[in-house]
Amino acid sequence: MIRLNSHLLVQKTSNLSGLVTPPSSKSHSIRALILALLAKGESLLTNPLACSDMSDAMRICGQLGADIQVEDDRISVLSPGLPLQATAPIINSGNSGISTHFIMPLLGLRRDSEKPIILDCGEQMRARPIVPLVNALRALGLRIDYLDKEGQLPISVCGQLRGGITEVDGITSQYLSALLVSLPCAPMDSEITVTDLHERPYVDMTLAWLKKLGIRYQHTKIRNRDIYHIPGRQSYNAFNATIAGDFSSASYLIAAAVLCTGRVELQGLDMQDPQGDKRLVYLLQEMGAAIQIKEQGLAIEGGHPLKGIKIDADDIPDLLPALAVIGTYASGKMELTNVRQARIKETDRIHSMGEGLRHMGAKVEIYEDGLTLYPSALQGATVKGYNDHRTVMALAVAGLRAEGQTEIDDAHAVNKTFPNFVSLMQSLGVDMEVKDAL
Repeated sequence: MIRLNSHLLVQKTSNLSGLVTPPSSKSHSIRALILALLAKGESLLTNPLACSDMSDAMRICGQLGADIQVEDDRISVLSPGLPLQATAPIINSGNSGISTHFIMPLLGLRRDSEKPIILDCGEQMRARPIVPLVNALRALGLRIDYLDKEGQLPISVCGQLRGGITEVDGITSQYLSALLVSLPCAPMDSEITVTDLHERPYVDMTLAWLKKLGIRYQHTKIRNRDIYHIPGRQSYNAFNATIAGDFSSASYLIAAAVLCTGRVELQGLDMQDPQGDKRLVYLLQEMGAAIQIKEQGLAIEGGHPLKGIKIDADDIPDLLPALAVIGTYASGKMELTNVRQARIKETDRIHSMGEGLRHMGAKVEIYEDGLTLYPSALQGATVKGYNDHRTVMALAVAGLRAEGQTEIDDAHAVNKTFPNFVSLMQSLGVDMEVKDAL
């Protein structure tokens, strides 16, 4: 783990080579952990991600009654199932957005659900919106009060998650996924209407888990509305699962391999997995990158010319940082559009990437819902990481193409999903190091 307040120093690097394994999927890992909490018995998760977000999720599940044991590359989750048994009056979800959103409806599945419980979080998560999910949960039986600022965590939650009819905003897929995971356990049937659903592949991932675990639901789509019918009184059974590699984290390794000469192989990635961010591979192939898809990985011959294209990034908001860096290298222009939800992640990533690349000399146009980037000769600079793991890693990749040294603050942010980012990049030949702040 990188220490708090460290900086990342990156020197221009021309050639990369080697074989690396990206981290396991955070989205799969945390979904699996929370589903194991809901399932009575012992579930085994092989190859889960080890990172700060996963630590937050494990702590939460432990506070709701699960006995969690970690051994090498496996997590054992022994759960009494429902109703959940809260062991503390306050639960803190840290800065994990997925853990926070997914746990909110589960607080209505507790044994003493009429007794209020407080959900708090880290400073970064307190700034993220929760009103759409809170309003949806109020319609489903929960009584929720804001304890500090209206519309933000911390909150007090009591009441049973009964089920019923509700609506939820589609700006982030996590609101809908949280409801899809919890409502099968409610005593009543439920109907969820979502307008203008974004990040659809993440919902597909949630539905794939429900299907794997035998949960029944129906989905219909009418124009820009998605409607989900979920029978209540269902239950989860304990399960075994192996977690796939993460295409979101791999995007920085892939981008680095494409932008530098040499041959890089990535193993542990499955193009059949429902992760939406695998689309990066196909986008780069369209732009001219030499990427060979193998049975369980990728082989990349770097340094080929790339042509900028227009990309509707609505389904792939986590790829915006890596794609923005790639856009400074591609000929013509790169347009990243329809991704306004990138503004409500750990930071406003449209702003952080646009301003960071501008400080490095890139020609960037910033819009409400995206970026346009032009080929640019980058220069090393001191840039802000905004305490956002994806901003820090993307700007580090930009530093590989920049003349001189690039220094990025908040290097510790990579612990959130990719703790060994620096060592993996170094193994490929990147001149990169962590420096403690003075």
